[in-house]
Amino acid sequence: MISNLVLFATSLVSAILLLSGVLIIKAIRRRNNRRSPLRGKKIANLPGQQLMARTIDHGENLSFAFILMYFSLPLTLGAWSIHHVDWRSVRFGFDEALFLTAGIGVFGYGLWMYARSYGAYMAAKEGQIAEQITGQLLNRLMGPKCIVAHDMPCENFNIDHIVIAPRAVYAVETKSFRKPAGSSDSSHYKVAFDGNSLQFPDFRSTKVIEQARRQSQWLGRYLKESLGRDVPVIPAIALPGWWVERLEGARKSDIRVFTPMGRGAEFLLSGEEILDGTTRTLIAQAVAQKYPSVDK
Repeated sequence: MISNLVLFATSLVSAILLLSGVLIIKAIRRRNNRRSPLRGKKIANLPGQQLMARTIDHGENLSFAFILMYFSLPLTLGAWSIHHVDWRSVRFGFDEALFLTAGIGVFGYGLWMYARSYGAYMAAKEGQIAEQITGQLLNRLMGPKCIVAHDMPCENFNIDHIVIAPRAVYAVETKSFRKPAGSSDSSHYKVAFDGNSLQFPDFRSTKVIEQARRQSQWLGRYLKESLGRDVPVIPAIALPGWWVERLEGARKSDIRVFTPMGRGAEFLLSGEEILDGTTRTLIAQAVAQKYPSVDK
Protein backbone atom coordinates (compact mmCIF):
# COMPACT_ATOMS: atom_id res chain seq x y z
CA MET A 1 0.00 0.00 0.00
CA ILE A 2 2.77 2.44 0.95
CA SER A 3 4.71 1.63 -2.22
CA ASN A 4 1.66 2.40 -4.33
CA LEU A 5 1.25 5.75 -2.58
CA VAL A 6 4.92 6.58 -3.16
CA LEU A 7 4.67 5.72 -6.87
CA PHE A 8 1.48 7.74 -7.23
CA ALA A 9 2.85 10.74 -5.33
CA THR A 10 6.08 10.96 -7.31
CA SER A 11 4.22 10.66 -10.61
CA LEU A 12 1.67 13.28 -9.57
CA VAL A 13 4.29 15.79 -8.37
CA SER A 14 6.31 15.36 -11.56
CA ALA A 15 3.21 15.86 -13.71
CA ILE A 16 2.16 18.98 -11.77
CA LEU A 17 5.63 20.51 -12.03
CA LEU A 18 5.81 19.73 -15.74
CA LEU A 19 2.37 21.19 -16.49
CA SER A 20 3.05 24.28 -14.37
CA GLY A 21 6.38 24.94 -16.09
CA VAL A 22 4.89 24.61 -19.59
CA LEU A 23 1.95 26.90 -18.75
CA ILE A 24 4.23 29.52 -17.19
CA ILE A 25 6.52 29.57 -20.25
CA LYS A 26 3.58 29.96 -22.63
CA ALA A 27 2.02 32.67 -20.44
CA ILE A 28 5.27 34.66 -20.40
CA ARG A 29 5.45 34.46 -24.20
CA ARG A 30 1.86 35.68 -24.57
CA ARG A 31 2.47 38.66 -22.27
CA ASN A 32 4.64 40.45 -24.83
CA ASN A 33 1.38 41.30 -26.62
CA ARG A 34 2.86 40.88 -30.09
CA ARG A 35 1.47 38.98 -33.03
CA SER A 36 2.65 37.71 -36.38
CA PRO A 37 2.28 40.16 -39.30
CA LEU A 38 0.96 37.22 -41.35
CA ARG A 39 -1.88 36.30 -39.03
CA GLY A 40 -4.98 35.35 -41.04
CA LYS A 41 -3.14 35.17 -44.38
CA LYS A 42 -3.66 32.17 -46.67
CA ILE A 43 -0.61 30.07 -47.47
CA ALA A 44 -0.24 27.56 -50.28
CA ASN A 45 1.33 24.14 -49.78
CA LEU A 46 4.78 23.49 -51.17
CA PRO A 47 5.35 20.47 -53.42
CA GLY A 48 5.38 17.37 -51.22
CA GLN A 49 4.43 19.30 -48.07
CA GLN A 50 1.85 16.75 -46.94
CA LEU A 51 4.44 14.01 -47.31
CA MET A 52 6.91 16.19 -45.43
CA ALA A 53 4.48 16.47 -42.52
CA ARG A 54 3.96 12.71 -42.55
CA THR A 55 7.72 12.17 -42.62
CA ILE A 56 8.11 14.38 -39.54
CA ASP A 57 5.34 12.48 -37.75
CA HIS A 58 6.96 9.14 -38.55
CA GLY A 59 10.33 10.49 -37.42
CA GLU A 60 8.84 11.53 -34.09
CA ASN A 61 7.32 8.07 -33.72
CA LEU A 62 10.73 6.54 -34.38
CA SER A 63 12.30 8.75 -31.71
CA PHE A 64 9.60 7.84 -29.21
CA ALA A 65 10.00 4.14 -29.97
CA PHE A 66 13.78 4.43 -29.45
CA ILE A 67 13.33 6.24 -26.12
CA LEU A 68 10.74 3.68 -25.04
CA MET A 69 13.09 0.79 -25.80
CA TYR A 70 16.06 2.50 -24.14
CA PHE A 71 14.24 3.23 -20.87
CA SER A 72 12.08 0.08 -20.76
CA LEU A 73 14.34 -1.88 -18.38
CA PRO A 74 15.26 1.06 -16.08
CA LEU A 75 11.59 2.03 -15.72
CA THR A 76 10.54 -1.55 -15.08
CA LEU A 77 13.33 -1.98 -12.53
CA GLY A 78 12.30 1.26 -10.82
CA ALA A 79 8.68 0.17 -10.59
CA TRP A 80 9.75 -3.25 -9.28
CA SER A 81 12.01 -1.70 -6.61
CA ILE A 82 9.23 0.59 -5.35
CA HIS A 83 7.01 -2.42 -4.72
CA HIS A 84 9.76 -4.40 -2.98
CA VAL A 85 11.26 -1.71 -0.76
CA ASP A 86 10.19 -1.70 2.87
CA TRP A 87 9.34 1.99 3.09
CA ARG A 88 8.82 1.81 6.84
CA SER A 89 12.53 1.17 7.27
CA VAL A 90 13.66 3.95 4.93
CA ARG A 91 15.22 6.99 6.64
CA PHE A 92 15.90 10.27 4.86
CA GLY A 93 19.65 10.90 4.97
CA PHE A 94 22.57 12.08 2.85
CA ASP A 95 22.12 9.50 0.08
CA GLU A 96 18.43 10.22 -0.22
CA ALA A 97 19.07 13.99 -0.28
CA LEU A 98 21.68 13.47 -2.97
CA PHE A 99 19.31 11.52 -5.21
CA LEU A 100 16.51 14.04 -4.59
CA THR A 101 18.81 16.92 -5.52
CA ALA A 102 19.90 15.07 -8.65
CA GLY A 103 16.28 14.47 -9.63
CA ILE A 104 15.36 18.13 -9.15
CA GLY A 105 18.47 19.17 -11.08
CA VAL A 106 17.64 16.91 -14.02
CA PHE A 107 14.04 18.19 -14.03
CA GLY A 108 15.25 21.82 -13.94
CA TYR A 109 17.68 21.18 -16.78
CA GLY A 110 14.89 19.60 -18.81
CA LEU A 111 12.61 22.58 -18.12
CA TRP A 112 15.37 24.98 -19.20
CA MET A 113 15.87 23.01 -22.41
CA TYR A 114 12.12 23.06 -23.03
CA ALA A 115 11.94 26.84 -22.57
CA ARG A 116 14.89 27.42 -24.92
CA SER A 117 13.64 24.94 -27.50
CA TYR A 118 10.09 26.31 -27.35
CA GLY A 119 11.29 29.81 -28.20
CA ALA A 120 13.49 28.49 -31.00
CA TYR A 121 10.63 26.32 -32.30
CA MET A 122 8.20 29.24 -32.47
CA ALA A 123 10.79 31.48 -34.16
CA ALA A 124 11.57 28.78 -36.73
CA LYS A 125 7.88 28.15 -37.35
CA GLU A 126 7.15 31.84 -37.95
CA GLY A 127 10.23 32.12 -40.15
CA GLN A 128 9.14 29.12 -42.18
CA ILE A 129 5.70 30.60 -42.79
CA ALA A 130 7.20 33.95 -43.81
CA GLU A 131 9.61 32.29 -46.23
CA GLN A 132 6.87 30.10 -47.67
CA ILE A 133 4.56 33.06 -48.30
CA THR A 134 7.40 35.13 -49.78
CA GLY A 135 8.43 32.17 -51.94
CA GLN A 136 4.98 31.59 -53.39
CA LEU A 137 4.66 35.31 -54.20
CA LEU A 138 8.11 35.44 -55.83
CA ASN A 139 7.20 32.39 -57.90
CA ARG A 140 4.69 34.60 -59.72
CA LEU A 141 7.65 36.36 -61.32
CA MET A 142 8.92 33.21 -63.01
CA GLY A 143 8.80 33.20 -66.79
CA PRO A 144 11.04 33.59 -69.84
CA LYS A 145 12.91 36.48 -68.20
CA CYS A 146 13.07 35.35 -64.57
CA ILE A 147 14.19 32.28 -62.62
CA VAL A 148 13.52 31.89 -58.88
CA ALA A 149 15.27 29.51 -56.47
CA HIS A 150 14.68 29.04 -52.77
CA ASP A 151 16.67 28.11 -49.67
CA MET A 152 20.09 27.84 -51.30
CA PRO A 153 22.61 26.07 -49.02
CA CYS A 154 25.81 28.06 -48.53
CA GLU A 155 28.71 27.98 -46.07
CA ASN A 156 27.06 27.59 -42.64
CA PHE A 157 24.08 29.68 -43.75
CA ASN A 158 21.43 29.76 -46.43
CA ILE A 159 20.01 32.33 -48.81
CA ASP A 160 16.23 32.31 -48.52
CA HIS A 161 15.43 33.23 -52.14
CA ILE A 162 17.41 33.97 -55.28
CA VAL A 163 15.74 35.89 -58.09
CA ILE A 164 17.66 35.74 -61.38
CA ALA A 165 16.26 38.70 -63.29
CA PRO A 166 17.34 40.54 -66.46
CA ARG A 167 18.87 43.43 -64.53
CA ALA A 168 20.68 41.49 -61.78
CA VAL A 169 20.58 38.59 -59.38
CA TYR A 170 18.77 39.39 -56.13
CA ALA A 171 19.74 37.64 -52.90
CA VAL A 172 16.55 37.93 -50.84
CA GLU A 173 16.51 37.51 -47.07
CA THR A 174 13.04 37.07 -45.57
CA LYS A 175 12.35 38.17 -42.01
CA SER A 176 9.27 37.76 -39.82
CA PHE A 177 9.21 40.40 -37.09
CA ARG A 178 6.21 40.30 -34.81
CA LYS A 179 4.04 43.40 -34.67
CA PRO A 180 3.34 45.27 -31.43
CA ALA A 181 -0.16 45.81 -30.15
CA GLY A 182 -2.38 47.95 -32.37
CA SER A 183 -2.25 51.72 -31.98
CA SER A 184 -4.76 54.45 -32.70
CA ASP A 185 -3.19 54.99 -36.12
CA SER A 186 -1.42 52.76 -38.67
CA SER A 187 2.05 53.10 -37.12
CA HIS A 188 2.04 49.61 -35.62
CA TYR A 189 2.41 47.91 -39.02
CA LYS A 190 4.88 50.33 -40.66
CA VAL A 191 8.64 49.93 -40.92
CA ALA A 192 10.87 52.74 -42.20
CA PHE A 193 14.05 52.04 -44.15
CA ASP A 194 16.66 54.82 -44.17
CA GLY A 195 19.36 52.97 -46.10
CA ASN A 196 21.25 51.74 -43.05
CA SER A 197 18.64 50.42 -40.65
CA LEU A 198 15.08 49.18 -40.32
CA GLN A 199 13.03 51.34 -37.95
CA PHE A 200 10.14 49.34 -36.55
CA PRO A 201 7.47 50.90 -34.32
CA ASP A 202 9.24 49.93 -31.09
CA PHE A 203 12.80 48.95 -32.05
CA ARG A 204 15.55 49.51 -34.62
CA SER A 205 17.62 46.86 -36.39
CA THR A 206 20.83 47.00 -38.42
CA LYS A 207 21.76 43.30 -38.20
CA VAL A 208 19.40 42.33 -41.01
CA ILE A 209 21.02 44.90 -43.30
CA GLU A 210 24.48 43.56 -42.52
CA GLN A 211 23.32 39.96 -43.00
CA ALA A 212 21.78 40.71 -46.40
CA ARG A 213 24.98 42.41 -47.56
CA ARG A 214 27.20 39.52 -46.44
CA GLN A 215 25.02 36.98 -48.21
CA SER A 216 24.88 38.90 -51.47
CA GLN A 217 28.67 39.37 -51.40
CA TRP A 218 29.13 35.64 -50.88
CA LEU A 219 26.78 34.86 -53.77
CA GLY A 220 28.64 37.31 -56.00
CA ARG A 221 31.97 35.62 -55.25
CA TYR A 222 30.48 32.17 -55.82
CA LEU A 223 28.97 33.10 -59.18
CA LYS A 224 32.23 34.71 -60.30
CA GLU A 225 34.13 31.51 -59.47
CA SER A 226 31.52 29.41 -61.27
CA LEU A 227 31.03 31.53 -64.39
CA GLY A 228 34.41 33.22 -64.60
CA ARG A 229 32.87 36.68 -64.78
CA ASP A 230 31.38 39.31 -62.49
CA VAL A 231 27.65 39.02 -61.95
CA PRO A 232 25.71 41.91 -60.38
CA VAL A 233 24.13 40.67 -57.14
CA ILE A 234 21.81 43.00 -55.21
CA PRO A 235 20.92 42.32 -51.56
CA ALA A 236 17.21 42.49 -50.76
CA ILE A 237 15.09 42.07 -47.64
CA ALA A 238 11.49 40.86 -47.77
CA LEU A 239 9.18 41.78 -44.89
CA PRO A 240 5.87 40.02 -45.56
CA GLY A 241 2.93 41.58 -43.75
CA TRP A 242 4.63 44.94 -43.15
CA TRP A 243 4.14 48.25 -44.94
CA VAL A 244 7.58 49.57 -45.92
CA GLU A 245 8.24 53.30 -45.89
CA ARG A 246 11.35 54.25 -47.87
CA LEU A 247 13.07 57.33 -46.48
CA GLU A 248 15.48 59.58 -48.37
CA GLY A 249 18.53 57.44 -47.63
CA ALA A 250 16.85 54.33 -49.05
CA ARG A 251 17.13 55.70 -52.60
CA LYS A 252 20.93 55.70 -52.41
CA SER A 253 21.25 52.37 -50.62
CA ASP A 254 22.55 49.21 -52.27
CA ILE A 255 19.84 47.21 -50.48
CA ARG A 256 16.23 46.83 -51.53
CA VAL A 257 13.66 46.43 -48.76
CA PHE A 258 10.16 45.45 -49.82
CA THR A 259 7.00 43.60 -48.94
CA PRO A 260 6.20 40.75 -51.32
CA MET A 261 2.47 41.17 -50.71
CA GLY A 262 0.34 42.36 -53.60
CA ARG A 263 2.59 43.71 -56.37
CA GLY A 264 5.41 44.59 -54.02
CA ALA A 265 7.95 42.29 -55.72
CA GLU A 266 7.37 43.35 -59.33
CA PHE A 267 10.24 45.87 -59.17
CA LEU A 268 12.61 42.87 -59.36
CA LEU A 269 11.77 42.56 -63.07
CA SER A 270 12.32 46.23 -63.88
CA GLY A 271 15.42 47.86 -65.37
CA GLU A 272 17.46 47.30 -68.49
CA GLU A 273 18.61 43.82 -69.42
CA ILE A 274 22.19 43.24 -68.26
CA LEU A 275 22.00 39.45 -67.97
CA ASP A 276 20.83 37.81 -71.19
CA GLY A 277 18.90 34.56 -71.32
CA THR A 278 21.98 32.36 -71.73
CA THR A 279 23.70 33.97 -68.75
CA ARG A 280 20.59 33.61 -66.60
CA THR A 281 20.48 29.91 -67.45
CA LEU A 282 24.14 29.48 -66.50
CA ILE A 283 23.52 31.28 -63.21
CA ALA A 284 20.59 29.00 -62.47
CA GLN A 285 22.75 25.95 -63.16
CA ALA A 286 25.46 27.27 -60.81
CA VAL A 287 22.88 27.81 -58.08
CA ALA A 288 21.49 24.31 -58.61
CA GLN A 289 24.95 22.84 -57.96
CA LYS A 290 24.73 23.97 -54.31
CA TYR A 291 21.71 21.81 -53.57
CA PRO A 292 22.29 18.34 -52.12
CA SER A 293 21.94 15.22 -54.24
CA VAL A 294 19.39 12.51 -53.54
CA ASP A 295 21.38 9.72 -51.89
CA LYS A 296 18.80 6.93 -52.17
